[in-house]
Amino acid sequence: MSIVKNYKYIFYDLETTGQNPCFDQVVRFAAKETDSNLNIINEHNISIKLRNDVVPHPKALLVNKLSIDELQEGLVEYEAFSQIHHIMNQQNTISIGYNSLSFDDQFLRFGFYRNLLDPYTHQYGNKFRADLYNMIFMYYLYKKDDSIIWPTPNNRLSLKLEKINAINNLYEGMSHDAEVDVYVTIELAKQLKNVDDKMWDYLISSFLSENEKNYFNKLPSITCIDDSSYKIGILISNKNGLKSNYCSPVIELCIVKENEEIKKKKKRLLRLDNYNFEDFTEKSFANKIDKGIISKTFGEPNFIVPFTDKYLSIFNEHIIGLAKSNLVWIKHHPDAIRHLIDKYQNKNYKNDLPVDLDASLYQDEKKGGGWFRKDEQLYRNNFHNYNRSDKINYIQNLENSTSQLRIKKIGVRIMGRNYFDSLSGDLKDEYTNYLNLIFHNEPTTADFSDRLRVDPNLLLKETRELSKNKELSSQDQKILIQLENFISIKIRKQQDLGF
Repeated sequence: MSIVKNYKYIFYDLETTGQNPCFDQVVRFAAKETDSNLNIINEHNISIKLRNDVVPHPKALLVNKLSIDELQEGLVEYEAFSQIHHIMNQQNTISIGYNSLSFDDQFLRFGFYRNLLDPYTHQYGNKFRADLYNMIFMYYLYKKDDSIIWPTPNNRLSLKLEKINAINNLYEGMSHDAEVDVYVTIELAKQLKNVDDKMWDYLISSFLSENEKNYFNKLPSITCIDDSSYKIGILISNKNGLKSNYCSPVIELCIVKENEEIKKKKKRLLRLDNYNFEDFTEKSFANKIDKGIISKTFGEPNFIVPFTDKYLSIFNEHIIGLAKSNLVWIKHHPDAIRHLIDKYQNKNYKNDLPVDLDASLYQDEKKGGGWFRKDEQLYRNNFHNYNRSDKINYIQNLENSTSQLRIKKIGVRIMGRNYFDSLSGDLKDEYTNYLNLIFHNEPTTADFSDRLRVDPNLLLKETRELSKNKELSSQDQKILIQLENFISIKIRKQQDLGF
């Protein structure tokens, strides 16, 4: 029996103002709930107003075909994300999209966080996440003749959703419209599931970290002359690239450490097709290997299947021979692997730039970030339970203590973004100072990976450059004209207005 038979799916897609989940925002959310057989049983469409602290990227608007006027429609972000959080946290659900774990889920997570909602509950317990984009590589490699027509524009494979839809006629509608893309994803999922139901269940179940860990532990292994043992498999990943046919033979190295903290669900792997290990000595090996080190987290994108004859058909004979030769070399040079593990097991992360409050979810608890702690949850829950006017009084009375300060800071931003006119004088001044830093100064705060918030002046410049393209449609021209006017007003200082 399928282990996911009792789950329902939530297929979803987002339209956003840009690529950064910390500093951009979701403006359209579409979701279709299906039963385990992918029959639609419920639908959700939420439009979200543009926040007063966000400047959309012009290329994002050209893709999703949304104008500034259209972005003034919908719910404010706080109310919209309260609804989305409820939808995504239903019991016995699998939330799934197309490339959702690399993009959409990040936007949901940080959207939940900056609205004082738990950012992780939709992926634990009897709820988990999957990604059809990652699954499609397995069907492409192992069910190539049975599944769908694979688009090859300019004789080069493309796995973009709109290309797959166009050649397979899955669903009619404009690409990059959230609702249309959800319908396309469901139709694509149906086709893949019909091709091989067992493969579908296996891949879906692999997004449960314990399941994938168990699958990993069943992989074949090699035993070295010193009795050390390492799992071997085939990594199926878009990161391998089309040139490598999205697959590579790999050997397990070790459990990952980050800032010396052991990550039990994360493995470090080594590709077996980048080098001929016979070119190295046991002592020089670790210093010569500077590519092909891969991190794999159980339950996250990219699949590993056994390195056995059943799955080797996707490789040419040269790659198979090189991998087997390298395994023999490793077997007789165990110290080489140990030196490589010593070099790559731990990775230190640090932020050189000040991390913005909105990006602090991935920050260390000592720096005021991370998961909401138990001593914060009471104050967070109280905030949600008050009506709008009482919310303002509540955050004003919160203290600068460890358990209250972060809730207070995020609460001020929530009220300023969504209900600015309701703020008291002091809170209006505090939030206005925050807006001035965004629109009238060069960026000073970064996200969790040291990417600065985009300077609105640069977005204005790019908008004007894009407007010079004479091949733009009238709709695109209108979008860029509205955006240029919008940014110009946002960055105008008081003295420019004559007072």
